[in-house]
Amino acid sequence: METFNDHTATINLKILKQYGFYQMLDPNSKKIFGWNVYWIFFIILTLITECLICFGNFGFFLELEDTIDATDLFLIIFSNLLSHSASLKMIILIINRKKILDLLDVTDLIFLKSRPCRDNIKILYTHCSRALQLTNIYFYTVAIVLFEWIIFPIIVNSFIEYNNANQRLDNVINRQYPVGVNTYNKYYILFYVFEITIGIKSVYLVLMIDVLLLSIGWAITVQYEVLAAAFKNIGHNKNLQKDHNYDVVDDYKCFKSILFDQQELDVKLKLYFSIVKPIVLMHVAIWSGIIIMMSNSFIMVFLSTESFTYKIVNLFKIGTGILLMCIQLFLYCHLFDNINLKRKN
Repeated sequence: METFNDHTATINLKILKQYGFYQMLDPNSKKIFGWNVYWIFFIILTLITECLICFGNFGFFLELEDTIDATDLFLIIFSNLLSHSASLKMIILIINRKKILDLLDVTDLIFLKSRPCRDNIKILYTHCSRALQLTNIYFYTVAIVLFEWIIFPIIVNSFIEYNNANQRLDNVINRQYPVGVNTYNKYYILFYVFEITIGIKSVYLVLMIDVLLLSIGWAITVQYEVLAAAFKNIGHNKNLQKDHNYDVVDDYKCFKSILFDQQELDVKLKLYFSIVKPIVLMHVAIWSGIIIMMSNSFIMVFLSTESFTYKIVNLFKIGTGILLMCIQLFLYCHLFDNINLKRKN
C-alpha cells in the first residue's frame, strides 16, 4: 500500500477519514498504551450506548403508569437490533483489519500491473468519479433520514397537546425507561439526548461500514471490467502493431501478464467474500425481519385514530426508514450479482 492514497484510490477515503472510521483500521493511528485511540473511543461509546439500551428496556420488567403500543414496541426492537448488529459488524471488521487494509489495494488505480490493463485505466477513472458521487449521495441520504428521525419528536411535541397526564412526550424511539410519566416528562431533554446518542452511533457505524464494503465491491467489479477490456484488445493494440518487432510472442506475453493480474484479483475477491459473507448474511437476516416489523408499524399508524399531524409525521418517519433499508438491501444484492456477472465475463 505504498502508493495507495486519496488520489489513487477509487473509493471515498475522504468520508472514511473525515469521520474517523478509517483510523480504526489503520495501524498508524494514534495510540495510548499500545491501544488505538479510535478503538478506545469506540469501546467507551459502545459501553455507554449498551447501558442506555439496557436502561431503556428495563421498563418492560416494571409496572408503569402508561402502556406501550405495538408501534413503539416494533420501533424499540428495530433500534435494539440496529445497534447490536452495527457493533457486531464493527467488531468483525476490527478483527479483520489487516485483511481489510490488504483488500484496499484492489481499489488502487494502479492495482493491475499489466500494460494492456494500464491502457484501459480510463475505465477506472470513470468509475472513480461515479463511485464518489454514489457514496456522497448515499451518505447524505442516510444523514437526512437520521436528521428527520431526530427532529420529528420535537415537531410532534410542538403541535400536539397532551391532555392525558399519563402520556409521555414523544421521543425518537419511545423506549420504556423505568421512571414515572411525570419524571420522564420533567427530564425529557435528558432522555431525548439518550436516544439521539444511541441513534447517531448506530447509524454512523452502519453508514461507514456500507461506504467501505460497497465501495470495495464496486472497485472489484470495475477491475474485472478492465481485465475484460484488456483480454478483448489482445492483438488489436495499435501501439504494438506499429512496432516492427511485433509478433505472436507479444500477444502471448500480454496474455500471460493479464492472467497474472486476474489471479491477483481473484485472490482479492476471495478475501473480500471471506470478510463480507458473515456481515451480509447477518445483515440480510436481521434487516428482513426489521422491514416486516416496520411495515406493520407503518400500517398500524396509518389505521390509527391519532391526530392528522401525528399520523403524517410518523408515517413519513417510518416510511423513509423502510425505504432506506430496502435501498441498502438492493445495493448489496445488486453488487454481488454484478460481481458474479463481471467475473464470468
